Amino acid sequence: MAAGALAANHYNQGMNFVELAIPFFILAMAIELAYGAWKKNQTYRLNDALASLMMGSLSQLIGVLRLSFAAVVIASAVQLLGVVAWAPEYWWHWVAAFVAYDFCYYWKHRFGHEWRILWASHSAHHQSEEYNLSTALRQTSTDYIGFVFYLPMYLAGTPAYVMISVGTLNLVYQFWVHTQHVNRLGILDYVLVTPSNHRVHHAKNPNYIDKNYGGFFIIWDRLFGTFCDEREDEKPVYGITHDLRSWNPLWANAIVWWQTLILALRAPRWSDKCAVWFRGPGWFPQGLEPRHEDPVSWSERFNPEVPQSTKIYVFVQYVVLTAAGFALTAMQGDVARPFVLATFGLIAGSMYVAGLWLEHRPYRFIVDLSRALMLLSAGLWMPLLATGAGGAIEVMQALGAANLLLLAGLFTLQRGERNIASLS
Repeated sequence: MAAGALAANHYNQGMNFVELAIPFFILAMAIELAYGAWKKNQTYRLNDALASLMMGSLSQLIGVLRLSFAAVVIASAVQLLGVVAWAPEYWWHWVAAFVAYDFCYYWKHRFGHEWRILWASHSAHHQSEEYNLSTALRQTSTDYIGFVFYLPMYLAGTPAYVMISVGTLNLVYQFWVHTQHVNRLGILDYVLVTPSNHRVHHAKNPNYIDKNYGGFFIIWDRLFGTFCDEREDEKPVYGITHDLRSWNPLWANAIVWWQTLILALRAPRWSDKCAVWFRGPGWFPQGLEPRHEDPVSWSERFNPEVPQSTKIYVFVQYVVLTAAGFALTAMQGDVARPFVLATFGLIAGSMYVAGLWLEHRPYRFIVDLSRALMLLSAGLWMPLLATGAGGAIEVMQALGAANLLLLAGLFTLQRGERNIASLS
C-alpha cells in the first residue's frame, strides 16, 4: 500500500474522543463561568477567552489544508521496516498503549519547552494570562514535528486506531485540569496530573517554570526530576515571560517562529544559527541577549478597553466563524480544492479581524469593511476558483450583507458614544 493511502488510513480510523467531548467542553466552560460569578472569583475575561477559543478553532480547521506530513512519514517508516501491527485483543493492551502514549507525551511536552523549534509551536498554548477551561482549548496550528516522539510506538506495531483513541482520550483528560476552582486532591496529586500540578506548569514564576510536563500521570515528572509542588505562599502568575500582548490568533501562532528566525539570521556564528533552534527559549547567541524584564510588569495584563458593543460583535463573529469552520470541514471532500483554500483563508483572515476589534485598533473598521465587501462579492470571484459551490457562495454573500449592516450600526453607535464622552 502506498504511503499516501496509509496516511489517509491513519486519520480515518480510531475513536476521536475530542470530537465526542466538544459539547461537554462547552457545558463545562459555562458551568465554570457561572461558578466563578457565584463565588465572586471570576477567572474569565471575554477578550482572553475568545482569543483562546479562536486558536482552538483554527487548530482544528488547519486540517482542511491536508498537511499530512506526520502521517506520510509514519506510514513510510512502518512500510519501509515492514512493521506488522498487533491486534489489541485484551483490555490490558489498551491500558499499556495509554501508559506508553503518556510516557511519550511527557518527553514531547518536555522538549516542547527545551527546544525552540518545538517551543515555537507549543508556546501558543501558554500565552494566555488567564487560567481556565478555555485555556485548555488554546492549541497551536503549527505542530508538525512533535509526532517523532510517538514514532517508537508505531514502530513497535501499535495500530493507528489505537494511537488515535488513546491520544485523544489523553487530551480530553487534560481539559479539566485547566481550572483554578479545584484545590489539592490529596493522594491523586502524587500520581496524576491534577489542577494543582498543572497550574504550576502554566505559571511563569521563576520557581515554577519548566515543571510538571505530564499529561495524565505526574509520576514521570517525579521520576525524571521535573516535578514542582504548588506552594501556598506563591500564587501562580500565568502566561509567558515575554508576553504576546495581542489577540491576533495568526500572530500568536507565528511570533516565536519569527523571533527564532530573526535570531538565527542575526547570530554571528554559524554554530549559533543552528543551535538557536535546539536550545531552550531562554538561551540567546552571544551579543543578542534581551534586556532584563522586570517581573513586576507581569501584573499588568494585556487588556485594552473596548466598548460593550465590540465585545458582543466579536462574540457573534466567533460563533459564525466556528460554524463556518465546522461546515468547511464537513464539505471539504465534496467541493473543489481552490474553494476549500479560499474559504480557509477567509475564516483565518476573519479571526485576524476579530483580533483587531478586541485590540481596538483604529483601522479595524476599514479592514473589516474590506472583508465584508469580499464576502458580498463572492459571487463574482469565487466561481473563478471553483464550481459546484453555489449554496456556499450564497451564504457568503448573505454574511457579507449582514456584516455591512452590523458595521454601519457599530460605526454609528460607537461614534455616538465618543461624542457623548467628549461632551462629559
